[in-house]
Parts: sequence; C-alpha cells; structure tokens
Amino acid sequence: MPRVFGGAPKCASCEKSVYAAEELKALSKIWHKMCFKCTHCSKKLTPGMETEHDDKPYCKNCYGKHYGPKGVGSGSTAGCLATDTEDNAVSKFKNTHDSTKKVNITEQEKCYTCDKTVYAAEKLVVLNKIYHKPCVKCKACNKTMSPGDVLEHDDEIYCKNCHARNFGPKGVGFGISAATLSTGEYAVQN
Repeated sequence: MPRVFGGAPKCASCEKSVYAAEELKALSKIWHKMCFKCTHCSKKLTPGMETEHDDKPYCKNCYGKHYGPKGVGSGSTAGCLATDTEDNAVSKFKNTHDSTKKVNITEQEKCYTCDKTVYAAEKLVVLNKIYHKPCVKCKACNKTMSPGDVLEHDDEIYCKNCHARNFGPKGVGFGISAATLSTGEYAVQN
C-alpha cells in the first residue's frame, strides 16, 4: 500500500500502520510480521514459502487441501485428476479402473535380521541385504554398527574387532612373533 500523507503503509491483513521495524513484504503487499499467516489454519508463514489464492496467503498444506488436485489416493491416476471446477473437455486419459478395488501391495521388503517389514525411512542395504538401521549388529558382540564398519564371514556381519579376533590371524599380541603366525583352520601344525 502506498504511504498516505507521509505516514506508514497499512497492513494487508489488519489494515493498521506498518512501521519499518515490523514490515514484511510478500505477495506484492506489506504485512506485519505477526499478521502474515495462513488464511485457513493461521500458521505463521515465511516469505517465499507461502502459496496464494484470491490474493490471500495459504500454507502449502492448506492450499493443497482446498485448491489442489482432487482424487489422489482414491484409485485415480494423474491423468484424470479433478479440481473444484468441472472441465468438460474430452481427455485422452481415461481411468478405466474401478475405484472400489483395493490396491494390493505385493511382497514387502523384510529385514535380514528380524524378518519384519522395512520401510524406506529406516532401510539400510549392507552387503546386498536389507536391514533396519538398529538391526545392523555384530553377530558376536551385538554392537550396533554403521554400514562402513561391517565385515562379513559365512553370511553373517561382524564388527572389525570381533572379525579380527574370530577370523583374523592367530597369535598377534600374545607374545608370539610374526614368523609363527597361523590363520584359522589352515594353520600348519608342528
């Protein structure tokens, strides 16, 4: 709003004077910082993160619920979404599926350790197997590990310490010289 007789501009929401210290510019208007909120849910908005309908600000959630496409999740495809206004134009995208049919989710991914369903947010792929993040544990000491710390032996995962102790060279650190080292079952017996 333009300044009237040199005074402060008016807020687009409450229509009171907005002084420079509390001024916020968004949607080509001037607002108090506290007045710039979603028209529907009254959530405080950040300039640039709002959406607009009929010159009123909305948060992205409320805008999507009230003015976004309808029909997602009810058996429709993206080619046949509807909005509040009816469009009588003939579309080459026709939904031939009955919306009363349930969507069958085929086999879900299971955790290699606990055999429970693994969702995308908690999924880790370690040595070509799928795990929950907390299920990536050493077979010997049960320590939770990050994917980079995992070593494998006989299709099981181990931390570096347990792998070295159980499957690494024998005799290291026990007063035996390197010349007499042996490794597992392949050690030469004297």
